[in-house]
Amino acid sequence: MIPPRTRADRSDAESARIESQCPVSRRTALRSLGVLLAGGTAGCIGGSGPSSDRIRWRKRIRGQPLLDDGTLYMMGRLTLHALSATDGSKRWTTEYSEGDFDQRLCLRSDIAVDGRRVYVPGCDGLRALRRSDGERSWFVDAPLRQGVGVGDGRVYANAEDLLAVDAEAGDVVWRADTGGDRLTRPAATADGVVFTNRVDGVVTAFDVDGERRWRYRTDTETRGPTVAGDTVYVATSTEPGLAGRLLALNRADGAVRWAVETPSPKRGTRPVVDGDTVYLGCSGREHGTLVALDRSDGAERWSFTDENSTVYEPAVTDRMVYAGSNDNHVYAFSRDGELRWQVETDSVVGSVVAGEELLYAANNERLFAIDRS
Repeated sequence: MIPPRTRADRSDAESARIESQCPVSRRTALRSLGVLLAGGTAGCIGGSGPSSDRIRWRKRIRGQPLLDDGTLYMMGRLTLHALSATDGSKRWTTEYSEGDFDQRLCLRSDIAVDGRRVYVPGCDGLRALRRSDGERSWFVDAPLRQGVGVGDGRVYANAEDLLAVDAEAGDVVWRADTGGDRLTRPAATADGVVFTNRVDGVVTAFDVDGERRWRYRTDTETRGPTVAGDTVYVATSTEPGLAGRLLALNRADGAVRWAVETPSPKRGTRPVVDGDTVYLGCSGREHGTLVALDRSDGAERWSFTDENSTVYEPAVTDRMVYAGSNDNHVYAFSRDGELRWQVETDSVVGSVVAGEELLYAANNERLFAIDRS
């Protein structure tokens, strides 16, 4: 394999350049909690993309942003970017070429990090790169079928089997037959891992030594799990585009604590748990929905409906909830569901992550840094 090219350049003027803004050109409307609100942050279409007073900088990079310790990581088509979360300047990039792989679009955008490494899943295996400069630490030659989960000193990856990889050395500690090839991204913890089979609707938990702890069947299309405290939260789509269910399972034995009806959860997203609330981004044939549910019993606290078909997995902070939508907007809500602001990006916003002062949103064309206040 041709080694990747790594570049470290903290003074990249082009990367740090803040694109010029243009005047607000039109207004949009949305319906939230039954109240029609006018949006004053519509964008203009042109070479520099949409504009809003909230947009601090933007980069022409596509992918899913991951923020950790002041650095934004994004896996584009063939380039892993490490950017300053403050101004978007380049810290380093690691580049690959089409000739490195037998398949096109081989690298996945759903990367993971721990304190020392960035993990990049691909159709040919799992790469671990140093966070300091993007140089490769190790490689596991096992074609992956989904993203990875990072636990305490372990990386869990879906290949032909579920692999538990030592994060320091890159050695496969154990592997388990999962009985399926459409597995979701594992939810890793310090003492084990939980994953689901999307089509068959099987939720499985393993202990840290590879022993299977329990298995639960949802009997319907199932999304990726989220582990919070002693509970595993799993969303299912009982009628894609119409209806779903959210399950709360006991982490120790898989017993159902509660189950509630929801809109159909978006494929590829997971429940987000923060404090006493569970948030779920959903799809519909006419409208997408963001729902906020009580963590103790699943009772609905509030919901938001967009003007298109999907609201994606939200980002939650101590005071706010942020989500992207198929209607090309980023929305900001208070924790009790009050719409605070919206920003138009001229393209579907599928991923958002929140920093201390900025929100990072990725659409089909660019990465945006948006003022949270």
